[in-house]
Amino acid sequence: MQTFGRITIFSEFTEDQLLAGTLEEQAERIKNILTNAISIHNTNKEQSLYLLDYYGGNQDIYTEKQKHTRPEINNKTVENWAYAFIDFKKAFLLGKPIQYVNLGGEHNEEISTLNDLVRCAGKKSKDIDLYEDILVTGRGYRAVFKNLKKTNEIPFEIINCDPARTEVVYSSKLGNEQLFEFVESDMQYTTTVVNEDGVEVDVTIDYSDYTVYTRNNKFVFTTKGGELEYVADETKSNTIKEHLIEEYYISRLRLSLIELGKDIFNDINYLESLDKDDMEQFVNAIMIFTNVKIDENGLNMIKELGACCLNSTDQKKAGVDLLQQRLKAGDTQVYYTRLLNSLHQILGVPQASDNGSIETGDTGKARLTGQGYLSSGIRIQNDETKFGDSDLKSLNIILKFCKDTDDSGIKELKITKIQPQFQIDMSENMLVKTQSLQNLYDCQIPRKFANSI
Repeated sequence: MQTFGRITIFSEFTEDQLLAGTLEEQAERIKNILTNAISIHNTNKEQSLYLLDYYGGNQDIYTEKQKHTRPEINNKTVENWAYAFIDFKKAFLLGKPIQYVNLGGEHNEEISTLNDLVRCAGKKSKDIDLYEDILVTGRGYRAVFKNLKKTNEIPFEIINCDPARTEVVYSSKLGNEQLFEFVESDMQYTTTVVNEDGVEVDVTIDYSDYTVYTRNNKFVFTTKGGELEYVADETKSNTIKEHLIEEYYISRLRLSLIELGKDIFNDINYLESLDKDDMEQFVNAIMIFTNVKIDENGLNMIKELGACCLNSTDQKKAGVDLLQQRLKAGDTQVYYTRLLNSLHQILGVPQASDNGSIETGDTGKARLTGQGYLSSGIRIQNDETKFGDSDLKSLNIILKFCKDTDDSGIKELKITKIQPQFQIDMSENMLVKTQSLQNLYDCQIPRKFANSI
């Protein structure tokens, strides 16, 4: 399947126009938008499920590799570099949890409480899973809801939505404000019908429900009756008046890491499969008989006994040989290395090497530079910025739920005074960092800027 990023859904409404009038009028507008959006969503869904399968190892080699000569030897091998590269990216950016830093110098106890709450809510592991969704499908979705279970003191609940079944709809007007978001649920019901023989049988009918969240309300639409219909009695009010689901993405095209490297991933799989074919064909070489007539039964006897007896004449000498010819391993290894080097450069992942040594001076910073760690650190800053911006929007909802809860310990903290801090580059010496920080203080650089630097 050829994929080139996910399609973003737009509507000609502004948010004020969408939310004007009664609930029924709002629902009718949403229904019209949703009716047109479902076809785009289904395309995104199909591609996302394909990319998730690819990430898990179900890759194109299994369906696309064909062999016309000796088709009985047709190995299909997956060398899952897609998983390896994504696994590195996750650990590089989010191996250590995001810490929220107070830029204002006030309410330090509340910022500490906030870090404790998100830690207890399992945000670290959910951040990793969310980043994985972005790298695999090009998009990730996070929902923040009020915690109604009251089993702990955490006033909010963090949920990562399925990237294949979630969409955010934006306005096509200047600014592209978020209009609403929806989550598709696969549903079933059983009914009794009369078949051709006049016998009553139970059949299962599949349909979809669409839960839509606007800034003010939650709406539910269903296709249970065949057409998209509004379920009025499922409508609920959104008390904090914010969008509860936020879309996370790195590329505006919603392009995934797998799509960036898929052609090369496939080439590596094909090369490794051909190499395995070559080895198997070498072991199971074809026998060539010269001046010998042999039928199928005779050939089967030779295979079973492992030997044969040939008769020669003075005019014609009988013989049997094995047709054995292998690819040159050196040539295939050069091509394989070239492909792998291209992947490391395109995807910004450092490549481990044993070439450096103390004698050559290739140590410390030089080795980090030569193997691509510094380049990867620079390129990961783009992911840090984009992920951090979306994370602040989700954090704004978290703060509102905390302030709406009496005993949360957070009442005055403002989103404008909070900075998500990623702990990426751990290669620098801590003494150098602390000395640099002290120098910034001595130069009268404000602490909120010095700490960030």
